[in-house]
Amino acid sequence: MTEPKMTKLFRSNATYRTHSLASQCFIAICALLFSATSQAVLLDRIIVVANDDVITAQELDNRLNFIKDQYRAAPNRLPDDESLKAQLLDTLILESLQLQLAKKSRIIIPDQTIDNTIASIAARQNMNVAQYYQQLNARGFSEQAIREQISNELTIAELQKQIISRQIYVSDAEVDRFLQTQSGQSFTETQYQLSYLRFDSSQRTQAEQLVAELNKGAKLIDQDNARDLGMRKLADIPSLFRTLVPVLNDNEAVIVERNGALHLAQLTNKSEVRSLNIKEYSIRHILIKTDIVFDDAAAQSLLEELRARILAGESMAELADEFSQDDGSKGLGGLLGWSRLDSYVSEFAEAALNTQQGELSEIFKSPFGFHILRVEGSRDRDVSIDVVRQQVRNQLGQQRYNDALERWQSELRAESFVEYR
Repeated sequence: MTEPKMTKLFRSNATYRTHSLASQCFIAICALLFSATSQAVLLDRIIVVANDDVITAQELDNRLNFIKDQYRAAPNRLPDDESLKAQLLDTLILESLQLQLAKKSRIIIPDQTIDNTIASIAARQNMNVAQYYQQLNARGFSEQAIREQISNELTIAELQKQIISRQIYVSDAEVDRFLQTQSGQSFTETQYQLSYLRFDSSQRTQAEQLVAELNKGAKLIDQDNARDLGMRKLADIPSLFRTLVPVLNDNEAVIVERNGALHLAQLTNKSEVRSLNIKEYSIRHILIKTDIVFDDAAAQSLLEELRARILAGESMAELADEFSQDDGSKGLGGLLGWSRLDSYVSEFAEAALNTQQGELSEIFKSPFGFHILRVEGSRDRDVSIDVVRQQVRNQLGQQRYNDALERWQSELRAESFVEYR
């Protein structure tokens, strides 16, 4: 069976956000470099009308030349010219339709976003922005043309995000179900990667010398005839190593003798869910908001009175339910529940950090108004499973995003006026 030809080249795809926009724009800039000759063409043949836009033969040739250059080391991976041109023309049509829709949707990419993207592209090539522009200018490309191409790519990505992202939702129940599948278990179960080499029993001295070298930093995979067994769950590890692998250190090697042979293995990688502890705080507070009638002085005066009453022994919870203007904690005695400090605005987090547990803070101001708070408790919580669940949610969301994007692009293409000339 021959290797399949590459298909669906150069399709714009924001995805669920795994591919960086800087990467997409870097490709777009490369394509731009092949359009230099078009600047000298006064009249160009229109080959497609797509709604209110046109695509020219020169644009198609530029994109074709770019793709061929990218695959010059492996040209057999490309389809024939006619098939490749058809795919690229479809891509150009789709890009045009999306840009037109983005314009109607009034999507505008801020200059700062374009600047940041250009800086990222330059950094990937170990250059600063000035050096990057200088390199492209030397090849005949203006700063304006570069920025326009990047703006187009970012615009399409933002359009896709606005239309598709709101359709994507992954529930907790769906995450639970996925984690129970064989694929899902790979997120939570430790996996090991071994390199393996077999010796005859008569080669014991050679094998033991090699183990000593491996345990000093050498790599078994560099030996002739060594095999990489890949990442495996413990149950899938060869039985002769299964009880040893969990206690091996990184890059540690062992020899097991069985059936008249010496079996040598080195642990080269281990993937596991590691503990990730964060500090959480339980905080009670009273918020007094201000407006044109109840000004800062009035809010502070009320809080000074409430603070004095609490210090005198009155219940902060009861006073919070009576006076606090935080709808989220009023009725709960002002209790905010267990949260990380970085989940609060900086003024609130700083006040909590500077207040001893069980003590009452001084009055302080945040963007929401004036507060007093009391830290009721703190704890360390392992959030490693939360991280795993978010990874699963991202993966499931990514798959749905890609599927939804492909459907939407097909519908956009079908609903648009496209005339070939």
